[in-house]
This record gives sequence, structure tokens and C-alpha cells, in this order.
Amino acid sequence: MYSSRVVTSWLVLLNMVLLLSTLLRNSYTLFGKDKNKEEKEEIKRKHIKRFYQLLSTLMNELFEYAPKSGHVKMPYNVSFGLIHDKTDSILLKGIDKKTGKTLYLYNTRIIGKMFEERREQILNDNTTNTLFGWIGNVCSLYIRPFVYEYVINMQHRGQGAAERTTRQIVGGFMEKLLNEPELKYVLDNIREDDTDKSSA
Repeated sequence: MYSSRVVTSWLVLLNMVLLLSTLLRNSYTLFGKDKNKEEKEEIKRKHIKRFYQLLSTLMNELFEYAPKSGHVKMPYNVSFGLIHDKTDSILLKGIDKKTGKTLYLYNTRIIGKMFEERREQILNDNTTNTLFGWIGNVCSLYIRPFVYEYVINMQHRGQGAAERTTRQIVGGFMEKLLNEPELKYVLDNIREDDTDKSSA
């Protein structure tokens, strides 16, 4: 069982994500008829920025946790990031021209589409279970390529072992995310501040 503080935090996140889903579908109906186009665009930009912050902080914290779990070795001297790309690839790989580092970029278009496929379930769920499931799926997408590389190509184990390892890492990370105070900022950085509330 999670504490009431944790549940309340995730309910705030649930409301935020539901709003973001509408924004990602280019709908302005939540903002009312008294808002002009510029105000609507500014609100949209702020909420989408928070959505990206959520995806980014989840990725950063997961990649810090994963090698400490002892189940995977992450690539050394590389950079990770997010990109909106028209391709159907979840993970794009290239070279950072400034640093020469290998660059791994996750396609937010695919992640957003994955959310849309779960949107109705999240809306109809009276708990946060479906939302947790979506976040867990995002974390699985992030870590799976590196788990497969390590478990299959380096340890010479099978696909089943790679899937079990992915579930172990994501399960451990989700438990940490929900219960450890130092990760509270992952949720806090997408909450509406007083300024946003007064302008909404």
C-alpha cells in the first residue's frame, strides 16, 4: 500500500496527464471561450514543457538507477535525450557534433501515441493503476535496448532472460519512484504553480 501523500501526488499527476492528452490532440476546449489565441498557445506550451520534463526526469533517474541495480551496464560516455521525429523508431542513434559522443534520442511522438492508446483506460480507471502502467511502459521502452544488448549480446542469455531483467529493473525503479523522498521532484516539476493557476 502506498502512503496517502504518494497517492495524492499521483492523483495530481493524473489530472495533469489527462490535460496534456487534450493538448497533444490540439484541443483548446478546456481553456474556455474567454481566452484569446495567444493565451491558449502559451498555456499549451507550458503544459507540453512539463510533459517533456516528466519524460526527461524519468529517463535520467532510471538510467542512474539501472546500473546500480546490478542487472545491466549502461553505455559509457554517451548522451541521452528526447526528440519529436516522424519515423516509427522509438530510439534514434547518432553522433553529437559538438562533443563527438554517441547520442541516443527517444522519439516523443511514439511515446505520445502510446499514451493516446491508453487514454480512455486512464480516464475510466478510478485508481492510478493504469497511469502507473503507462509510466512503467515508458520506462521499459527507455531501458529495454540496453538490457537486450547486455543480457543477450554480452551475457549470451536468451530473450526471456532479457525481458525478466527489464521487468526487474523497471519494478525496482517504480518502487523507488513512489516511495523515496529524493525523487519527489519528478512529480513536483510538472505541478501547476500559483502563477499558472491564476492565469488558467
